[in-house]
Amino acid sequence: MRKLQPEKGYLTIKGLGSWVTHLMGPYLTLWLKNIGLSYTQIGLAQSVSSFTSFITDFPTGGLADRYGRRLNYAFGLFLFSIGLLIIALFKSFTLVLLGMTLGGLGQAFMSGTLVPWLYDSLDDKRKAYNVFSKMKTINGILGAVAGATASLLSRYYLNLPLILSGAFGLLTAVLAVLLLEENYGHHGDKGYWAILKGGAKHILENRTLHLLLASSLLLTFSARTFFMFWMLLAKNIGLKGEYLGYVYTLLILSTSLGGAISVKLSKMIDYKKVAVAGTVAFGIVLALMGFTHSIYQLLVLLVAIEVVMSVRGPAMLTLRNEIIPSEGRSTITSALSTITSLFAMIANIAVGAIADAMSLKTLYIIAGCLALAASLFIAMATKRA
Repeated sequence: MRKLQPEKGYLTIKGLGSWVTHLMGPYLTLWLKNIGLSYTQIGLAQSVSSFTSFITDFPTGGLADRYGRRLNYAFGLFLFSIGLLIIALFKSFTLVLLGMTLGGLGQAFMSGTLVPWLYDSLDDKRKAYNVFSKMKTINGILGAVAGATASLLSRYYLNLPLILSGAFGLLTAVLAVLLLEENYGHHGDKGYWAILKGGAKHILENRTLHLLLASSLLLTFSARTFFMFWMLLAKNIGLKGEYLGYVYTLLILSTSLGGAISVKLSKMIDYKKVAVAGTVAFGIVLALMGFTHSIYQLLVLLVAIEVVMSVRGPAMLTLRNEIIPSEGRSTITSALSTITSLFAMIANIAVGAIADAMSLKTLYIIAGCLALAASLFIAMATKRA
């Protein structure tokens, strides 16, 4: 089969992968509860998946640089999809844990693959920035359509969205192998352990990367605040529970608007300036959410923050990949993902504790200030990049 050009290949496979994720939506947790699992068992199952991904992310990144990023992605999506189908088709807690383990391992294999694959395939940072922006637009549209599709399917059988998601995942894994050209970091140059050692050494020695990690630490607290509690903040201000689904769809569609803006900016403004300005805007909007008392003002801010994140995301992807050397891009990206996961584990506890000790609105103000502080580290990183 004829291979696709890098841009079309990335948008096709990444788009199908997003379709898989959006189809699954909230139905995994709902299905687990439906088959009789307790809240503790559901939490344990999720923890098994997260822990498996956490301990295997860095090692699997080395495999991508050594044996091929396309292959790593396809194998990871295959494992993830098989795990999802096991969960959807069987009601045994033991098999749920097996499915979650496969899912976590699959996510580790997929981590640090497609973005490095595209960046090295294009070898043009401005074009890569533009493609990342286009993907944000596509992702928002796919999310809205997949959400509506999954909602319709769930009326018949609650596990149908999961089954369809797993089936599309298997199809996408096959298409990735058939449609994408392979690329590598160290094909034949170094052994696997040497690749891992080189990646770890680079992280320890790259001062610019340290600045990005410092910003990531602060932004993880900010991001977890938003993603964990925006719906509770909205309900506290006065949004009725039955309208949350509509607001969620609106937010997904807002990412498409942000992506469209990012596509325009990628042709006009340097990605470094967008990365810094986007982080500043993220901090300001997040802090303002802590001051608002009107549900209509909050809805405007929710849309604004989704747009800002969608504008900022492609610029940050470009900045990070410009800092990381090609030969170890997957290994280092996966290592950074592992570190960020550790930050998130800490942040999940910390933001909850702050909300309990102070208030939800105070938490948002603090989170906004942390994001503004993070923009300073990103600005310093752009000067060195």
